[in-house]
Amino acid sequence: MISIHQPLVLLVLLTGLLQTSVAHAAGASQENDAAALGAEVTALSAQALDEDAIQRLITIDQALAGVPTVTAAADQERVLMALATSQDAGALEHVRSVFENAPERRGSAARALAAATILRPTDLQDWRYMVRSLPVVQGDEAADVLNALQRFRTRANKGQWVRQVILIGLQLPADQQSAATGLLRHWTGVPLKKSEIGEWTLKKYQKWFSNEYPDQPEAVLPVDPAGRKWTMATLEPALQTFRTSDALIQQGARVYQTVGCQKCHRRDKAGEALGPDLTSLGWRRQRREILHATLYPSHELNEEYPTVTIGLKSGKSLTGMMSASDANALAIVSSTGIREEFSRTEVETIVHQKISNMPEAILEPLNEDEIMSLIAFLSSVDGIPRPHTDEGP
Repeated sequence: MISIHQPLVLLVLLTGLLQTSVAHAAGASQENDAAALGAEVTALSAQALDEDAIQRLITIDQALAGVPTVTAAADQERVLMALATSQDAGALEHVRSVFENAPERRGSAARALAAATILRPTDLQDWRYMVRSLPVVQGDEAADVLNALQRFRTRANKGQWVRQVILIGLQLPADQQSAATGLLRHWTGVPLKKSEIGEWTLKKYQKWFSNEYPDQPEAVLPVDPAGRKWTMATLEPALQTFRTSDALIQQGARVYQTVGCQKCHRRDKAGEALGPDLTSLGWRRQRREILHATLYPSHELNEEYPTVTIGLKSGKSLTGMMSASDANALAIVSSTGIREEFSRTEVETIVHQKISNMPEAILEPLNEDEIMSLIAFLSSVDGIPRPHTDEGP
């Protein structure tokens, strides 16, 4: 006997198959178009670029932005390299625009600018971009940027940038670590004697940094506690295949509330402004940076939100993020978001701590999908104006 529901079931199945077929066809068409654009990039990059070729490369770069494949991303890197080394003002402006407006491409944009400095190591604007790229560049990108920064007479004068060069060097293979030690020597002037250059390894610069910048976090890579479920190693594969969506962002907003981020952080109009504002985070940081800062909150400290231990005359001790209340009072916000206020006259000692007030292991109760949805929410920029802040040295 044929059920009355069978035709309906067949119709649903056929509709699903048709939608899947259309989606596959659309994907194949997109990949074919991207392949044709990649071939065009190869042809254009092999010649001296005139104005028409530059405009065409910019158009191709914009077209490939919507193609989520490794090949398309590699073609975009080649476009940026060709534009940067053309020495054309308009072409360079596009590369800088990518750096500012596409955080996930910040490393490849910095590498392209590094290549451009071989021909003109005097543009301080590009020097600032490359220094700002230090928290995100890896591998060959990092080595190229570190070598390029040595071509400039200008030196970074903030401990945080010196520390970042040491951290990059620790992650480079042995045959590329000279890019880091060379830049450290160029920026710090240490060692003074050329005969001692060979002795100054990254380990020696780490020890020097601890003495020179005692208030900064140690220049060491974070270590995962034993038994920790979520680390950069366990989450990096999911991050590399990450694809955002409205549904994922909405789920991330719920996770944001579940883990209690809103107790200290404001995002748009929601949450408390006790810690750094996260509204424009997606414009300022890559997804990998956001994940890293969440996993290792004490690895990079925010100078505007120091963690301190305050000793009161009563003998009571409080540790947390310090904030002003009014002219006569101070307040401490604990890692759980609890705020306690007291008179300034009660304070006996204030000791700064090299740790973040943000609690560690907040991702441990979550599953991988929830973590990726949280990253999608924090990195989303829809409807959020780009901040006009100077992140440079």
